[in-house]
Amino acid sequence: MSQRDTLVHLFAGGCGGTVGAILTCPLEVVKTRLQSSSVTLYISEVQLSTMAGASVNRVVSPGPLHCLKVILEKEGPRSLFRGLGPNLVGVAPSRAIYFAAYSNCKEKLNGVFDPDSTQVHMISAAMAVTFSENCAFRASLHYS
Repeated sequence: MSQRDTLVHLFAGGCGGTVGAILTCPLEVVKTRLQSSSVTLYISEVQLSTMAGASVNRVVSPGPLHCLKVILEKEGPRSLFRGLGPNLVGVAPSRAIYFAAYSNCKEKLNGVFDPDSTQVHMISAAMAVTFSENCAFRASLHYS
């Protein structure tokens, strides 16, 4: 694989990781809000009537759509992308390294196994994950 091909794969992986992070960021924000303790601000009460006519208060956890609606009403659409910057700092390089490593491994393993076989794809993916995780681990040691 030429140096140009490697750079193209690095760029494509970084772009793919960036687009994926941008598209899933609102879902991550809603998920985090639903998991956090401050979700009590979004909890609503439901009145349930019993046979005797008395009412029972029951606290119901909000669903994702309700949480999304409340976030949009109270904080605006920009709040759905909170935390995107730090996420991109980690995701874009990680996906770039993974994509380039996968392509390089696949090219080399195509000469060892049947080209584009299941074995080639599985081993390439495993090696790329190992390589990209190792790079991320070393970077975290360097910056901490």
